[in-house]
Amino acid sequence: MRGAVMVAMAAWLTASSCGKKSGGGGATSPGAGSASAPLHVEGTPHTDAVVGALRGAGMATEGFTVRVPVPFGAAFCEQGLVDAIDTIVCEFPGGDSLARGKTALLESWGRDGGQTGVAFASKLTLIGLVDRARHDPNGKTISRAVETFRKL
Repeated sequence: MRGAVMVAMAAWLTASSCGKKSGGGGATSPGAGSASAPLHVEGTPHTDAVVGALRGAGMATEGFTVRVPVPFGAAFCEQGLVDAIDTIVCEFPGGDSLARGKTALLESWGRDGGQTGVAFASKLTLIGLVDRARHDPNGKTISRAVETFRKL
């Protein structure tokens, strides 16, 4: 019996993780899915498209994973490294939540002591890049990542 339950749980987890996009138009409410299964926001660049564009521009993208619980009031976030720079990409359900999320992100960097960072939004998607380890002293990597993001 326990084996059947484990197989059923594995099948459910696989099925629920395959479709990241929400079914309807507009922003997907965080309550629409479970806390462990955030959903993408329609009508804005999705996090996987942003990471793919950065990779396509020749930038090294490493370790991008979905953030659960989703931070900063966003509906969906992925975090990883772009050319060794700490990066987070989040989709927000609306403009007000985006503004609050951007402020919260910048405040968190201030508390963490981030030296150089940029938070830039396009539609309802926010990219945040912070150079905590000082890999990008002249800001060229951050600038290149933002320019790539702006083209989406």
